[in-house]
Amino acid sequence: MVFPNKVKIAYGKMRGWAVFGKIQPTLGLLPRIRGKVYLNRSGELQVGKRLNIIGKPWGTQLTVVKGARLTIGDDVLINAGVGIAANIEVVIGNNVMIGPRTSIFDSAYHRIDSLDDGSEMAQRITIQDNAWIGTGALILPGVTIGKNAVVAAGSTVTKDVPDNTLVAGAPAKVIRELTIHDGWIRR
Repeated sequence: MVFPNKVKIAYGKMRGWAVFGKIQPTLGLLPRIRGKVYLNRSGELQVGKRLNIIGKPWGTQLTVVKGARLTIGDDVLINAGVGIAANIEVVIGNNVMIGPRTSIFDSAYHRIDSLDDGSEMAQRITIQDNAWIGTGALILPGVTIGKNAVVAAGSTVTKDVPDNTLVAGAPAKVIRELTIHDGWIRR
């Protein structure tokens, strides 16, 4: 059986299989990769059209463990030094920009103390359409970042971020609401 939307990637440092939506891939729709991108995948990776990954001056790493899923929407920018690890599921919507040296992990990877049963170590992360994650942000397990939201540089996101808001700090708190007109796309 042939899957026209499943493409073998052997470009630069990114190797493996990736699924490009329900499209027939053409050069304009394929990912643009600059620099080093490390793909550690035994789970499912699905990327949309025109994914743009910058892997210089720092390499970018995408990890999807067995049984997990990483879904990246259309027109997403992943900047240099970003680390994304999916142990259950990470979903990144369309038109999302992720700043340099940002970490997005859906697992804490270890228990906090002896009373912790480990049942909440890994939780789904969702980044909705048109969000902007600033440089050096840390996105922790179980978080949803709302549509059109902005996470300021250096912020640690421990709780859900409402749509159309700017959050900042560690832990991130709402600074103000944003005015976003229908159909406006952040570039």
